[in-house]
Amino acid sequence: MKNHTAILLAALVVLTVFAAGTASAADTTSSNNNTYNVVYADYKCESWSDEQYPVIDLFGDKYVPLFNDSENIPDLHVNKLARLVLDSNETYTFKNNEKLNLGNGYALEAKKIDIDNETVWLEFTKDGKFVASQNISVNTGENNKTWNVTLDNVEGENNIVVMKVYVNQLFAGVENNIVRIDGVWLIDYANARTLNIGDKLGDFALKKITSGVDRSNLGGLVFKNDMNNSSVTCNIVGTNYKCDSWSSEQYPLIRLFEENYVPLFANNSSIWQSNINKLAKLVLDSNETYTLEPKEKLDLDHGYALEAKKIDIVNETVLLELTRDGQHVAEKNISISTEDNKTWSIVLDNIQGENDTVVMKVHVKQLFVGTEKSIVWIDGIWLIDYANAITLNIGDKLEGFTLEKIIGGVDEADPGSLTFESVSTSNCSAPSDSEKVPAKFTNKSMESSILWCKEFWGYISMKSKQTFC
Repeated sequence: MKNHTAILLAALVVLTVFAAGTASAADTTSSNNNTYNVVYADYKCESWSDEQYPVIDLFGDKYVPLFNDSENIPDLHVNKLARLVLDSNETYTFKNNEKLNLGNGYALEAKKIDIDNETVWLEFTKDGKFVASQNISVNTGENNKTWNVTLDNVEGENNIVVMKVYVNQLFAGVENNIVRIDGVWLIDYANARTLNIGDKLGDFALKKITSGVDRSNLGGLVFKNDMNNSSVTCNIVGTNYKCDSWSSEQYPLIRLFEENYVPLFANNSSIWQSNINKLAKLVLDSNETYTLEPKEKLDLDHGYALEAKKIDIVNETVLLELTRDGQHVAEKNISISTEDNKTWSIVLDNIQGENDTVVMKVHVKQLFVGTEKSIVWIDGIWLIDYANAITLNIGDKLEGFTLEKIIGGVDEADPGSLTFESVSTSNCSAPSDSEKVPAKFTNKSMESSILWCKEFWGYISMKSKQTFC
């Protein structure tokens, strides 16, 4: 009898430990808490290399907690956020009275370029309405070349930094004076929002706000997944290119959990003929103006770059090269003699097993001669991260959701969709023993332990029956 009692006690201990482990796993799964911390990020503009700004990545989008120019941690408003519109070290050049579109309705205009006094009068607007202006000197020291735009009453806060602009130099062209800007940083302050406990962002509710203490701990936000027993259908939509020269064209786009993805599509194919479950993240869809000199590279992010290998003013051509992590991808000699020839559509084979896939589009507007060098003017770029494209299959997980259904496109009105089910829903519907373990373990790593416990319990049950029946 003592032997049986000892065996039963041992079994109880094992099952208690195992149950505690599975209960802990269930708690981890059911809590669905996501903690997002504020961190300091370096400005991309090299002239601000000794400065940083706070940023928080929420569900794939970058937001900036409102801050003033005092740089005091207590002055950082963790729950008052504005989306980051631009953090760029690209070179922008524009003439007198020419506007630079910054996105989201914001624009920067060179009201007056004074070559003699080496000053430029810049004006910042939102949806065509005046916001701020400044006369900037480029000959009175490096510090004066940066314009910090600060505004009051942004979500009730004053002296908030909303934009930074770095003016590199001014130069006189053949016909017009030109200002060169090498750095722009901008937040969407007009659409800033204050998050309070219980507020929702997507399918997540704000549970906790943690204030910053010092530079190593700037604070954070804790969100809880509010989705229970529900699925999410993400539809593919036909989207207009931002470049005006492609206004009659569209590309397929699907937004998955706050991120824009492009289903792989072939050149000259219809929107609904895209490969719905073969996706690449959208890197760039821009109608911004970019200017490049010969041998100058334009960093497109994610390792991609565009270089003007040769600019031929006489023959009105430019040789452009696309590289990825410094490696050659494609190149083309583009003529600007006719509008049809000004667009370079880059198509590649063997992208997730698909051929003739459109990965990039570039529109060359014109070439012109500067005082020292020739320059190519590009006013449209569209690019996907084809090198990191993925193929989603039924059962694959993405951001806590499981792909449940792939619906193919039928026509332009119904280009297809993906249906995801929340992980908590699938776990509750028909959980297997292996699905109850914490996410950090794979099914195989726990399978033997689970089977061992089952076999051990079977042995105990069998011995008990033999003894007491």
